[in-house]
Amino acid sequence: MIYVPEAQAAIKAAGGKFLAAGDVITAVEGEPPKSRVVIQRWDTLEKYQAYRNSAAFKDLLPMREKVAKWRTFVVEGVRQ
Repeated sequence: MIYVPEAQAAIKAAGGKFLAAGDVITAVEGEPPKSRVVIQRWDTLEKYQAYRNSAAFKDLLPMREKVAKWRTFVVEGVRQ
């Protein structure tokens, strides 16, 4: 099992959408992240939390911990 395709499928199945993903990062101010960055969009915080509490996410945890060191943030979007 390869982590990225499995994780992407689980995220999409739970309603998450990918806005950006990659390791080509242009620093404008300050230091760039040390490696890959992924930006996802979720309709609500509750949907994201439901994904994080899901069996699909928990099943991926052992592999997830082996492939990278993770930092995760949730930022509320701008309401227009």
